Amino acid sequence: EGLSKAQERRPDLVMIDMMVADVGWSDIARTLRTDPANEHLPIVILADADRLDELVIGPGSNADDVLVKPFSPSDLAVKVLPLLGAEDERKRTVVSTGNGELDSKMGGGVPVGSLTLIEGSSGAGKSVLVQQMIWGSLQEGFTLALFTSENTVKSLIRQMRSLSLEVVDFLLLSRLRIYPMEVARLGGKAPRVLMEAMRKEKHRDMIFIDSATAAISGCADEDVLGFFEDCKRLCAAGLTVVIVLHAHGIGRELLVRIRSICDAHLQLRTEEVRQRLVKTLEVTKIRGADKNTGNILSFEVEPGWGMRLIPISKVKG
Repeated sequence: EGLSKAQERRPDLVMIDMMVADVGWSDIARTLRTDPANEHLPIVILADADRLDELVIGPGSNADDVLVKPFSPSDLAVKVLPLLGAEDERKRTVVSTGNGELDSKMGGGVPVGSLTLIEGSSGAGKSVLVQQMIWGSLQEGFTLALFTSENTVKSLIRQMRSLSLEVVDFLLLSRLRIYPMEVARLGGKAPRVLMEAMRKEKHRDMIFIDSATAAISGCADEDVLGFFEDCKRLCAAGLTVVIVLHAHGIGRELLVRIRSICDAHLQLRTEEVRQRLVKTLEVTKIRGADKNTGNILSFEVEPGWGMRLIPISKVKG
């Protein structure tokens, strides 16, 4: 039955327990590999430690790796992700939210190497969108650093878990680094200090800042623009940078100049529609998007679910 389903569904990877009843694991693996379509199918064997001497893994074998029981989720990730081609650059072209419908509304996703500005008022859902983008990008195999003035490590994990966005394993594997920051006391030095910290993380694929408001409030316009220009240089070197700003944190003229520097601009707000508060996301600009932008979408944040898009007709109704 398992072989039949494997031939029908064409899985990306197969795991076989050595203790599978009646049939030897090597016979199952050999049968799978006789199909030309499965010639390069990754196969992992689940084995007890006292039976490792019975295994032949690698070249000349029908199995690519072994996972010793019992194992943790992080052990599983370490074995499986490389075999699934998590580093395949063909799959790593956009900053995905992990929500296909939401990505489609956002022009197919923000292209990697972009400087993205997420702007909005307090309570408009900026942090939820960032957390959704972080989770989706981790699922695609990216490595990330998050600088946050909104959460501690513990509170962020708890908040994302409440939205069914689990990131603990990625932290344990160092695929995600979280840096709580207190920059308001630094005054005019804050943008420079933050940039120095970001440059130390430039070996990662993406940097998220939630939010940069405290770091740039009260700074000279030239220092703020210089910070965003430095972010743009990091992007030119291959890094993806996503920055959250509270709309009220800086002057309108400076905000317009910041928007012009950024490759992507996502604006969130809370609106009252027929005595109902609704969060909306306007995709103002995404340079290099695969699909049309300019979309305005409404969403709710549901515990245990995350961002749930609401049809416009339902909002107006």
